[in-house]
Amino acid sequence: MHTEDESGLASNDSDGPGSRKPDRFGSAIFRSIFVLFGVGVAGLLLAVLALNRPTGSGAKDVVIPKGMTVLQIGELLHREGVIRSPRLLVLFSLFEGTSRRLKAGIHRFPENLSTWEALKKLAYSRDEYRSVTLPEGMTLARTLAVLASELDLDHKKMRQLASDPGYCRRLGVPADNLEGYLFPETYQIPLTKDEEQVIRMLVRHFFTVFDSTMAERAHQTGLSAHEVVTLASIIEGEALLDRERATISAVYHNRLEQGMYLQADPTVQYVIEDGPRRLFYKDYKIDSPYNTYRHRGLPPGPVMNPGAASLRAALNPADVDFLYFVARGDGSHVFSRTVHEHEDAKRKTRSARRRTWRRQGTR
Repeated sequence: MHTEDESGLASNDSDGPGSRKPDRFGSAIFRSIFVLFGVGVAGLLLAVLALNRPTGSGAKDVVIPKGMTVLQIGELLHREGVIRSPRLLVLFSLFEGTSRRLKAGIHRFPENLSTWEALKKLAYSRDEYRSVTLPEGMTLARTLAVLASELDLDHKKMRQLASDPGYCRRLGVPADNLEGYLFPETYQIPLTKDEEQVIRMLVRHFFTVFDSTMAERAHQTGLSAHEVVTLASIIEGEALLDRERATISAVYHNRLEQGMYLQADPTVQYVIEDGPRRLFYKDYKIDSPYNTYRHRGLPPGPVMNPGAASLRAALNPADVDFLYFVARGDGSHVFSRTVHEHEDAKRKTRSARRRTWRRQGTR
């Protein structure tokens, strides 16, 4: 039925085809999406808050190496028990804009630290050093093992570097490996240094000791720098008393001049697999270019890392004509000019040397 309103226009009381219904379905979907979004945001915030909580671990010092990405740093801190989630650290660093400003170095993380607080700590670092003592007379293999152990470095990588001829040349070392050139000393080494940096540090120190004055002296003696280091390493292996180094050096210089075999025990110790120990007759027969009982002249390279005193002795032998020496068994030696004197000295010192071998277990 049609009615007229006061304006005289017709209106339809029924819901005809042209009328509009409220979009209750669309409103419901919108409300559902809004609720779900709110629940999702709330859930995300709760997850972030949960992962941001302190782990409960105690205070720790963590070394962050150079070149690490934020995710790698996060994974390291997670392994150390400092944070709960590496990815949350990445998220925070992106939000904060600090992903490129995190510092390598030593970081102190107090206990009960949140991930956000840990990120703030990563903006600052402090140097920490470890004292490492490398005594005179250590071989390259033993030196690398000590460095890797004391500084938590990659032993395999250090061995690869130390035996890489190209790398040795870049360091200025005139050899195919670094035997003899990792200078023995007590070093204060930053824990942030990597394998290459530590090796470079030791070789640089070698060249501060073996300076231009020593190089000139080597030229005067007719020896190359590498030959001086090689001879010094043999002296290092023989001399226990500083006062005897120059005399031992003289013996080897004299034998080189006369074309004699050096017959230096440290060169044999270098090639046996279970040394150092007392040497037996079979050891002297080992066919190696380092065995100076079978090959004349100096061996191909050093047999250990010599110290400054042995380098000086190699360059400045005593003015004596000795050709032989034998250990007394107490650290000193008997020096001789002839084979007859040498055999007599060996007979007189044999019992003392045997007592020393038994007491020490190795010689």
